[in-house]
Amino acid sequence: MKVSTAKVISMLALGLGSFCAGMAPLCISERSRQRHPLLISCLLCFGGGVLLSTSLTHILPESREILGKYSELGFCVGFFLVYFVDELVHFFYGAHHTSQRERTSYGTEESRLLRDDEMRERCGGADNPRMCHVSHNAPCNRSYSGVIGLLCALLVHSFLEGLAIGLQETASQVLLLLAAVACHKFVVGFCLGAELCASGRSLSAHLVSILLFSGGSVAGIGLGAGIDVISQLKNSVAVSIMQALAAGTLLYVTVSEVLPRERARWHEQKRSAGVAQFFAVVTGFAVMYLSTMYLDHDAD
Repeated sequence: MKVSTAKVISMLALGLGSFCAGMAPLCISERSRQRHPLLISCLLCFGGGVLLSTSLTHILPESREILGKYSELGFCVGFFLVYFVDELVHFFYGAHHTSQRERTSYGTEESRLLRDDEMRERCGGADNPRMCHVSHNAPCNRSYSGVIGLLCALLVHSFLEGLAIGLQETASQVLLLLAAVACHKFVVGFCLGAELCASGRSLSAHLVSILLFSGGSVAGIGLGAGIDVISQLKNSVAVSIMQALAAGTLLYVTVSEVLPRERARWHEQKRSAGVAQFFAVVTGFAVMYLSTMYLDHDAD
C-alpha cells in the first residue's frame, strides 16, 4: 500500500469515525434519558474520567518532552485562562436577580446558622447526620465558555495528532499510528457529544462542534502530508505550549463543570449514586490511560 493511500484512509477513518461517535449521543431519546437518568449521569462521569486522563496522562507528558519543567506552568496557565474567561462571561452576561438581602447578609451570624441548619437537613437531618463536603448547587449551565474551552482544547489536540500521522513516511507507520489515535479519539468524541447533550446545546451547535472536532485530525493529516516544512514544527516549542494549554483547559472543564454538575444533581436523590459515579470516573480514566499507555507506546 502506498503512503498516500494510507493517509487518505486515515483521514476518512478518523473524520467519519469521530463524527459518528460525536453524534451518537443524540440517538439516545429523551424518554430513555428520563427512564435511566443515573445511567446517563454515569456515562457523563465516564466521559469526565476520559477527559481527566487525556489531560494528565496523555497531553501533559507530550508537552513535557519539549518544555520540561515549564510544561506544568503552561498547564496552569491553560487552567487559569479558561477560569478567567468563565468569570468574565458571568460578570458581563450573568444574571443579576440576586436580592439585596442575599448579598448583604452572607456574613451575618443569623444567615450562617440558617445555612448550617439547611445543610444538615439536606445531608440527612439531625436524626441521621452525614458528613457532607460536596456542593449542592450545579454549576451555571448558561455560559458557553466551558463548552468552547473544551472544544478548543480537543480541536488543538486532534489537529496535532493528525499532523503526527501526516508526517509518517511509511504506510505501516501511518496505519499503526491511526489505530493508536482512533482508539481514544472515538471515545473522546462520544464523551464530547454526551457533554454537549447534557449542557443543553442546540442541534446546530452540536453539529458544528462535532464537525470541528472531527475535522481537526483530517486537517492535520492533510497539512502534514502536503507541506514538508511542517515537519520542522512538529517538535517545536509552540506546539508543546499549545499542548500544555489544552491540557489545563481540559482539567478545568472536568473538575469545575462536568463532575460538580453530575454530583450535585444526585446528591439528594440517591445516596449510592455517588459511588456509581466514582467508579464511572475511574473506569473512564483507566480506559483512556491504558489506551494511551499501550497503543501509543506500540505506535512509537
